[in-house]
Amino acid sequence: MNNFLSAGRLGNQCLLLLIFLLIGGCSGGGGGNDSDSTVTGADWTYMVYMGADNNLSTAGVFDLNEMEAAGSDEKVNVVLQAEFSSFYTDFAAIGHEGYKGETLRFIVHDDGNPNNVNFGAGKSIGNVNMGSPAALTGFIKWAATTYPADHYALVVWDHGAGWKKSTLFKGAVQDETSDSFMSLPDLAGAVRNAGVHLDVINFDACLMAMYEVAYEFLELADYMVFSEEVEPGEGDPYDTILLALKNRPGMTGRELAETIVEKYHQYYSDPANRVEKVTKSAVDMSVLPDLHTAMLNLADAIVTDYSTVSGVIAQAQANGQGFEYKTNLDIHDFSGRIANGLPGSAARIAALDVRAAVSRTVVSNRTFGDMVDDAFGLAVFVPSLGQVSSDALYNDLRDYNKLACNQTRATVWSEAVAKIVAGSQETLHPGGFSFYVSWDTDADLDLYVWEPNLEIYAPWMGQTTPNGFFSGDSYDAGESVEYYVSNDYVQPGDYDVFVEYFKDGKSGAGTNVMFYYLDPDVGDWQEMGPVFLDLSSPYLGDFSDITSLNDLNGFSNYWYAGAITRAMPEQGTVTLNAGRRKVTFHMTPKKRAPQLNAEVLR
Repeated sequence: MNNFLSAGRLGNQCLLLLIFLLIGGCSGGGGGNDSDSTVTGADWTYMVYMGADNNLSTAGVFDLNEMEAAGSDEKVNVVLQAEFSSFYTDFAAIGHEGYKGETLRFIVHDDGNPNNVNFGAGKSIGNVNMGSPAALTGFIKWAATTYPADHYALVVWDHGAGWKKSTLFKGAVQDETSDSFMSLPDLAGAVRNAGVHLDVINFDACLMAMYEVAYEFLELADYMVFSEEVEPGEGDPYDTILLALKNRPGMTGRELAETIVEKYHQYYSDPANRVEKVTKSAVDMSVLPDLHTAMLNLADAIVTDYSTVSGVIAQAQANGQGFEYKTNLDIHDFSGRIANGLPGSAARIAALDVRAAVSRTVVSNRTFGDMVDDAFGLAVFVPSLGQVSSDALYNDLRDYNKLACNQTRATVWSEAVAKIVAGSQETLHPGGFSFYVSWDTDADLDLYVWEPNLEIYAPWMGQTTPNGFFSGDSYDAGESVEYYVSNDYVQPGDYDVFVEYFKDGKSGAGTNVMFYYLDPDVGDWQEMGPVFLDLSSPYLGDFSDITSLNDLNGFSNYWYAGAITRAMPEQGTVTLNAGRRKVTFHMTPKKRAPQLNAEVLR
């Protein structure tokens, strides 16, 4: 999940117009209305735990507006606990100057106005640490007690990173004010401690559709819904999902899970909202033990006879269906490639069993885009060269071993992972460096970072890269700032950074640009600039005629600042190096249709 929404959900209305149409007469944290009244006899209570005290704050406001388009009735309770960020959302500008970042609980009702967010319907419970497992446990208990029903669904809404923790997102729920997070075991423990069996758990977050994630919630829910790939910032279409549930409140848990998948796919396959790669799937948790047994058998076959199977595993890693996190591979595709590469062995039989078990476990799977054609609904952690650190302070394998799926017997999937990386492991290098660019007008500029994997990234492409994280795109945030923060440990090589002046702002042509960079091995922030950029003599080619990034400095719309190096020997670079790599890539300079904001990701 990334920060601000694209304009697709807003139809013909622009983002700014909707913000200022949001109701101005209700202040945040107002009276509770129905918040403490007990409602009985409902078929469903649909709980949404929204951790929006981060750069997803404005996306959370829009999703609340979608929930209001459906609202609650006597058969379906829509209940929400949410905390937003006054840093990322200007609540005074949208008429909610009374909201100061406190945690709100809602029973969500249809307010009859698609341009109206009724913050006054939320009851303040103080500033709760939404990244605390106790907070999630408390919300589930409150929702089930205050709004009892025959069936319960829980949505975990926030950034997501599968089973991993990262220096920025730190799990699936982040509370920036409290500087806290919930890891995957934290989340499962919170649900377990609530003592409420859930018909459906739905992760409205990135990269959560993994075998490891599902197994952590074994016996806590009947069905789980999530995405193998990153989710667009708009996330679930709550209006269509909840209206479908209200129209047919007698849905079973499986039917609701399938409905979420279908409505998600319908929304993002619509040309008005289309993004290049979309995945959503639902799994039957009662079949998960069969998949787990098959995974254990495959792990045993890999560990026992790795010298024989190593070649087909390497091929499956190199050519299999991957996702934003390159360590995540689709299980169905991965095991199928292993089976197809071996004419006869224990590993082939085990891989076929895994593939069959995935087909039984995944009850609904929809994708959109050629890049995810071989995504069948569940991924698994299969790291390869350059993706695992051997440093004791940041060791993916150490954290991975702690997951529930790796605690059941001697040869578990973590043992297979250790075997796979043993011969190809590459020590990552200390990172922790940052690039920060600011400018003095409202022009549209973009910060680009060229990572050692030879891929170029920018905030408008999404916030997550293999080696770090970006800020939100300045075009969407309305701030003349963009930045990049690397992971604590990164792939060795050069991290080139350059700035493009893309479009004039309303204030006129041209802007002065300042560039700052921080290398922790050197010390404090270093400063470069100002450099004046405009469109007076721009480079508009496809980069096929550029031989070095230094060439960009000969044009008025680009500034190549240099590169920070992480390579043997492990030493910090005192200044940015310049012109270290030849350009061997082709890149379309941008980005978005003129009427749309940039695509963003959860």
